[in-house]
Amino acid sequence: MKTQNQALIPVTKRPINAETPHAVLLNELTPTELFYVRNHFDVPQASREGWVLEVDGAVGQPLRLSLEEIKALPVKELLVALECAGNGRSSLQPPASGTPWDLGAVSQARFSGTSLSNLLGQLEIAENALEVLFTGADQGQVRTGQNVPYARSLPLQVALHPDTLLVWQMNGSELTPRHGYPLRLVVPGWYGMASVKWLRHISLLSEPFEGFFQRE
Repeated sequence: MKTQNQALIPVTKRPINAETPHAVLLNELTPTELFYVRNHFDVPQASREGWVLEVDGAVGQPLRLSLEEIKALPVKELLVALECAGNGRSSLQPPASGTPWDLGAVSQARFSGTSLSNLLGQLEIAENALEVLFTGADQGQVRTGQNVPYARSLPLQVALHPDTLLVWQMNGSELTPRHGYPLRLVVPGWYGMASVKWLRHISLLSEPFEGFFQRE
C-alpha cells in the first residue's frame, strides 16, 4: 500500500521519466501510481471516441478494429515485470549517454487484455511475413532531425506467442494515460521498449524494420 512518503522519483521532466521507489520493489505487485514511467516524447492525448487500431501490411485483408471489438476477444491476465534497458545506467563507468536511471526503472503489474495471436489469427498472413511492427500515437523529433512516431517490431514468432498481449487494463483498472491508454502491447521476457504504448497501428512486414528506435 502506498504511504505518504512514497512517490515516483523524477528522472526527467519532459518527456516525463520517473522511477519506482526502491522500497516498493520489495512487493510482488507495484501500484499503478508507483509503476515506473518511461517516455520518449510527451504523453499523447487519447480518446476512446473514434479510436481505431489499424492492421495492415503482408496480409490478405487489412483490418480496422474498435476498442470494443478488441475487448470482445478472449481475455488473458498475466503478472509481468517490465524493465527499461537503461536501468542502472547512472552507475556505469565510464558514463553512458541516455536517460540517467538509477535502479528504479523496473516494476511488476497485473496486465489484462487479449493474446495478440487472437487478433493475428483473423488475418491471412503472407508466407514471406517476418516481423510485426507496432506504432504508438506518441511522436517527436529524434537526434537525426526527423519527426517520427515511437515504433518497434517483433519477430513474427514472438508476436504469435500466447503471452504477447494487447492490454487495456493494469492492476484491475483501465490503463492510465502515462501507461498507454487506451491500448498497449506487453511482451513478457523482453525489455520494456518492446511493449509499445498508445498503440494505433500494427503492420506485418516482409523485411526487417529499420526505424530509429529499432536500429539507432
